[in-house]
Amino acid sequence: MAGAQLLARRLRWNRAVSEPPRQQPITVLLGPVGSGKTTELAAIARDCGGGIVHATFDFDGRPSASTVEVLADLAKQFANDWRNRPDVHFTRFTLGLIAVQAPLTGTTAEQDKDTLRRLIDDVFRNRRAERVINLINPLADAAARANVLTRPMAETVKLLLPPLIKTISRQSLRDAKRWHSDIPQAEGAYWLDALRALNRAARDLAADDRHAAMTAWLTSAFLADIRENQPRLAKPEPGSPCECEHPNRAKIRHFHNWMLLLDNVDQPAGEEFVEQLIQARERHLRDQPGGHDALAVIATSGRWDSAWEEDLWCPPWTMPPDPPGDRRPVPSCRAATYRDWDRDRVPEILRPWIFPVLLEPLSIDETAKFLGIAESDPRCMLAQHATGGLPAALAQLRPLLRDAEPAAGARNVLWRGHTVRSSVWEPRLTALRISLDNTDIAEFLLAAPWATAPWLIPSDEQEQIGPVHVPNILTELRTALWVTVPARGGGTANYAELNPWLAGSLMSALMARPKPRNRPAEYLAQFEELLSDQATRFDPVRTVYCQLALGRFGEVAGFFESTFNAIPHREWVDQLRLVTGAPDNMSTTESSGALYEKLVDADVKEQPTDRSPVRNVVTRLVAALWLARNPFAMPDPAQWVVIRDAYTDLRKLSHRGDVAPLTTAAERAARGQF
Repeated sequence: MAGAQLLARRLRWNRAVSEPPRQQPITVLLGPVGSGKTTELAAIARDCGGGIVHATFDFDGRPSASTVEVLADLAKQFANDWRNRPDVHFTRFTLGLIAVQAPLTGTTAEQDKDTLRRLIDDVFRNRRAERVINLINPLADAAARANVLTRPMAETVKLLLPPLIKTISRQSLRDAKRWHSDIPQAEGAYWLDALRALNRAARDLAADDRHAAMTAWLTSAFLADIRENQPRLAKPEPGSPCECEHPNRAKIRHFHNWMLLLDNVDQPAGEEFVEQLIQARERHLRDQPGGHDALAVIATSGRWDSAWEEDLWCPPWTMPPDPPGDRRPVPSCRAATYRDWDRDRVPEILRPWIFPVLLEPLSIDETAKFLGIAESDPRCMLAQHATGGLPAALAQLRPLLRDAEPAAGARNVLWRGHTVRSSVWEPRLTALRISLDNTDIAEFLLAAPWATAPWLIPSDEQEQIGPVHVPNILTELRTALWVTVPARGGGTANYAELNPWLAGSLMSALMARPKPRNRPAEYLAQFEELLSDQATRFDPVRTVYCQLALGRFGEVAGFFESTFNAIPHREWVDQLRLVTGAPDNMSTTESSGALYEKLVDADVKEQPTDRSPVRNVVTRLVAALWLARNPFAMPDPAQWVVIRDAYTDLRKLSHRGDVAPLTTAAERAARGQF
């Protein structure tokens, strides 16, 4: 089961109705474009089925929807007929929305209250659909003309308010009137006075303040309706199995939170809605300490919000401080536990309203299932290395790999059928929707050496480097969640990395750009510029990274020969891993094995004499490792053997006692892990 569905089953759990449910923050599922966020929400909704009350909203399709529009849409969904459940009534919200639209003259309070009373009695006396529509439509149109409702909001009200009115009972209407009188904004007034105050707030204030006051009141009403309805619909469906995960992993009868699934809350309307929801919950807890709101919210976002860092979360591209203090790393869906969000267990200072979690990429077995091939198939390993488990990228590769039988080390598999590489890579980049104000795809391509440099992408506090737009591009790639710190084993360092599909596509598209007249190819020119940058020139490891990308293989082999016995071997292995992650612009029609032989032969010809045993082994290791780490090349087990044997030989040639990292690297190489 996917991590997001497991997380949702944990969040669905509630304690007995007699014991107020714990307050839960809004869980935000994070991932870049194409990571499957929408698919996961749809899977969660299917998992809820008819037994868990739930509603969904996608802000990507309605990026400018007002909070009131969204609330009306969600109220209609929550009020659906739930199998073997009593009816749901959104009476407080509905009553408030009717009051907002009432055509009050403001001449006298008594006249206004009389108008309100007659309107409400008229609406709820006879609730046949046609009659209610004939009452509501003119009200909504008049409210739009008076700028109380926006035109889209009025159309939403005309569509969704009549079915909400139809569900309301006399008892729930009496309770709703009492609620509007009791909330702090009403200041203890009679319910008609309270609704008149709501109406006047929606008409008398400036446009922004008017909508803010109306939205805050109606959001509180919406949540109050959920609190009133939830206990009656909380029990598991009689006779049906329940897959919720209890905090203690026990299978016992329990109660359910309602699930609210919000897609793409990084859109402006989504940000506004989440903020209104948080403010309404804060007001409720402030006015009624110990009160509850049994609404579990799972949202998705394709962007990081810097405000979350104020809530003590570390961005996914940075490691937590050591010691961590109050800054917490963002967990994955599978790793998230009750202790992360149970506000009664977390210290007061560590109780953020937003709980971000990372959507895990597809694992190798999930990739195999997605492609319909065996996990041991080399094509599966290629797809996993190339995409980093990004579902959207795998969908693009599936037709290329389905009927192909590429040879070991083949380097042109992912653009098979395209005679011009730019015709495939640039559209693939466009599909990832990387964008920045006043920056086009060409500028992203020219920034590829900086965007993929391991020492630049982890930090968002870089000084000016490279072309003027590079810092903004680096910041955008981090904010759009393309940069993460992957967990590694075997003692290797944790380097922040750009997603391999985006990094490889950027670099491949840069290589495919036509060569300018009387100038070096764009790929070479940009890496020469990165090499000449001051921050690179004063760092030997960064220097050899650029040299390797430029094909200066002998200089790189010489560097690692000179440092092999001079620094701790763990540091040496980590530096080697960083440097051999550099791209190459060598032929894609030749295999990795053929290119390996050329690199080794060229180095021997360049330095035919005075070659130490370490230099011979390091030459083989750097060449094989550089080619094997190309994520767009087919795996070549013969190269794995070369890498394993090279690490083993270096262990024998070491003058140091700390050879364990070399042994570990050899063992990992035998499994194709570099």
